[in-house]
Amino acid sequence: MNETNWISVGDLGKSFAESSNALRPVADLAGHSYDIDFGFNVVTHAFIDDKTLTWTVKGTGESGTDAYQATSPRPGIYFVDFIKSSVRATSVSLVLDLQPGIATVVIGTLPDEASASIPAIERVRRNRELTAVDAQIFPGVIDGRFDAESPTHEATAELVGKRVQYRYNPHECYEHVYLNEEMYVWHCVSGIEKGLADADRCHYRKIRDGLYLFVWREKTVPTLGVIMIDLDAGKTTGKILGYAGDDFGELANFPVGAYATVLNTTEVQQ
Repeated sequence: MNETNWISVGDLGKSFAESSNALRPVADLAGHSYDIDFGFNVVTHAFIDDKTLTWTVKGTGESGTDAYQATSPRPGIYFVDFIKSSVRATSVSLVLDLQPGIATVVIGTLPDEASASIPAIERVRRNRELTAVDAQIFPGVIDGRFDAESPTHEATAELVGKRVQYRYNPHECYEHVYLNEEMYVWHCVSGIEKGLADADRCHYRKIRDGLYLFVWREKTVPTLGVIMIDLDAGKTTGKILGYAGDDFGELANFPVGAYATVLNTTEVQQ
């Protein structure tokens, strides 16, 4: 019988951290505060320093103080990520696009053990997605009012058909093939998951020409990935969230970044 080497997200994070190609964190946001109107809520994010922020939902009394990390793939554009410590197994990833004054937030939640253990055939019978990882994506306006005319980071199919290689460090290398607007395939070329591959649910947003927000939700080992892909610069920045071990207890939420190379593009027939 062939053995597979599926590992925990915690072990993956340790391997990715060795000689990582991730962008260095920036302190540009320290001392700044932004009201982000999502249409249904206005959330204030106040960056106390380069590592700590507070968030407050106006009118509800809900608030929190959490550790964050920010990177900047292009001038005036920031990827901010933090664990929402007041909510179970939930992370918040923000794209702050300061020049046009718009934002996109990804709120990701990992399943508990009971939900993650539902067999695939049972999920099909219940008309559920195969992955139990949840991601909600909302557009917002920074320091302004969100309405139907507000510009947003729109869903895009510009990555569909591309096969891209991602080099995370000297020994971790993956390929992605973007199949359609809802699914992609990943394959570990070298590294701790070498030989593993799967097709998973994904979401795309266009930030700028050649710059994209890519979100994926894995079904085999509960995992959320949120990255910004800059094909012009050949670089990515983002994070991966999962459980540190197999006991659905401690979280692993670690920064990732890779050198990106487009290997080929297949024209998809509509």
